[in-house]
Amino acid sequence: MNTESKTTADEQSPDVLEQVVSTMTEFREEMEYFDGVGTKIAAKTRFIIKVVFTTLLLSSIYLGFMIYQMANNMSDMTLHLENMYSNFGTMSEDMHAITLSVDSMNRSISGMPVIVESMAQMDNDLRAINGSVFEINKNITAIDNDMVIINVNMQEITGRLSNMRHAVNSMSYDVNEMAAPMNSGPMSGIWPR
Repeated sequence: MNTESKTTADEQSPDVLEQVVSTMTEFREEMEYFDGVGTKIAAKTRFIIKVVFTTLLLSSIYLGFMIYQMANNMSDMTLHLENMYSNFGTMSEDMHAITLSVDSMNRSISGMPVIVESMAQMDNDLRAINGSVFEINKNITAIDNDMVIINVNMQEITGRLSNMRHAVNSMSYDVNEMAAPMNSGPMSGIWPR
């Protein structure tokens, strides 16, 4: 009886051993498969991160350049505003000169005995008024030119702001597009949305 149980145990041992070897082989193949999948996912993730950081760096440089250009336009616009303020000051001085000339004309025509002298003075005053009006016209022309330049600068600033808004929207779209594989792959539950 002991001989029969030994024979049965010997016959079952190779089957159990084959089953253990088969199970270990399957386990090793699955581990190699998972390792390969993990390596591919890691490579794709590294590539996506490099692309995202490169895009962010280029976008930051572009935005910095646009801000620099806008600051330059603002300084030009400030300079033209200062010129316009200066022209207003000159125009005010010319208006004061006109007022003095009109007062002088009033004094000149007040007495009949000195009409000849007053007429000469009036002629001088009219020449001064004419010169002042000419200077006012020049100042108004300069102010008009400054306003045209300011308008051009404002249009450039508006265009640059529109380009900046478009670049930021484009960056947002690119980041969402790059994040799509991470949100839809086999590891989609890991990353927050």
